[in-house]
Amino acid sequence: MNTYYSKIGRLLDERTPIDQEGYFVLCDDNEAKFSLEKPEGIKIVTSECFANALAEGCKFVVNTFASSTDNDKVYVFNLYADEHNSIFIYLNTMDQFKGILERYQNKYPGKYQDISDKNSLKYSQGDFNFQFWHEHMGEHGRLIHDFERLAYLVMDLDEGESDLNEDDTPILAFEAGIIKDGYYLLALKATVQLINEKAFGPLNKTENFIAFASTGNDYMDYSLTMRKTIEQELFYDVFPNIKEKDAQYREELEKNAQLSVGEYLDYWNDAVHSGYRLDIPFKYIKSELEIFLQLERFGDELASECIDRLKQINYNVSLERKQFESIYFYIEALHFAGILSEEQKHNCSIVADLMSSCKNDLKEAAKELLNFARS
Repeated sequence: MNTYYSKIGRLLDERTPIDQEGYFVLCDDNEAKFSLEKPEGIKIVTSECFANALAEGCKFVVNTFASSTDNDKVYVFNLYADEHNSIFIYLNTMDQFKGILERYQNKYPGKYQDISDKNSLKYSQGDFNFQFWHEHMGEHGRLIHDFERLAYLVMDLDEGESDLNEDDTPILAFEAGIIKDGYYLLALKATVQLINEKAFGPLNKTENFIAFASTGNDYMDYSLTMRKTIEQELFYDVFPNIKEKDAQYREELEKNAQLSVGEYLDYWNDAVHSGYRLDIPFKYIKSELEIFLQLERFGDELASECIDRLKQINYNVSLERKQFESIYFYIEALHFAGILSEEQKHNCSIVADLMSSCKNDLKEAAKELLNFARS
C-alpha cells in the first residue's frame, strides 16, 4: 500500500500541520543546503508568502486571459501541484472542449458518449487548451520558479551531509515544510483565496464554472481536494457519476459497520495490498485517506491494536514486501487513533528501537514511531 497519499490527504485536510522544522537554502553555486536555524540576511519564503505568491500569480494569469479573445464560456480553472513539485495553471472553454470531444469521438467510435466518459475528458488537464506556468505569472512567477528549482535540487540531498556551512553563500531560503509536501496544501489555500476574493470575476464563465486545486491523483482530487472549493450541490451537478459512487460507497460501509477493529484492519489491509484500483475504496473514486477515516472511530482501541501488531513482528529476519506494507499501514493508522496513552507512547519507543537495530531498512518507520512517543 502507498500510504504517501494518505499522508498528503492528512495535510490537505489539515489534520497534520506542515512540517515546521528547518529551511532549505538555495546557494549561489546552484546547490541546495539544509539549515535547522533560520538563515540571516536573505529572503525567507514562509508558507503564507508562498500561498500568497501563488494566488497573486494566478490573478495575473486570469486577468491576462480575461483580456484575450479566448475569454468566452470558461468552465474550469485548475491550480495543479504535482508530485514532482511542479506548479501549473489550467483554464479551458466550452468551445475548446467541444472540439477535443469531437476529435476523440471520431477517433474512438462508440466512446465518450455517456456523462462519465465525457467528464473524464472535459476535466482532464492534459486535454485543456490553456496551460500556464511561472513564466506567465508576472513578478510572482519568479518565486514559483525558485521553488521548483530548489525542490529539484533538494531531491539529491543526503540527510545530514548537506547542511549549510560558513563556506556557502545563501541566496534564498524556503521553510522546509513547503517543499516537503506542504506545497499541496498551499496550492489549495491559494485557490480558496482566489474564490474568496472573487478573482474569477473578469472571466466570461459558464453557469457551472468550477475552480479547484489538484494533486494529479484522481482519487485524492475527486474525493477530497475538489470538494474543498466546490460546493456539494454544484459538485454533484457537474459530476453526477461521483454522486452515484458516493451513495454506493456509503452502502458498502454500512455492510461492514459491525466489524471489530482487528477485522477492520484486516479488511482494509487486504483490500489495498492487492494493488488493483478496482478494489474498495478506489472503485468508488476514493483515496487511501478514506481507509483511515473509517478506522478513526475506534480511537484508543485502534492505537492498542496497531501497536500490538507492530510488537509481534520479528524484525531480526528479512521481511517480505507485505510485511513492510503492513508496518506502514499500522503506523499510518496511528495518526487517526487520537492522543496516545503514556504506555502506548512507551511501546512505540520500544518498537522504534527494534526497527533501528535490525537489518531491514525501517529508518523512516522508526522515526515516525519516535515522533508518536515524543508527542
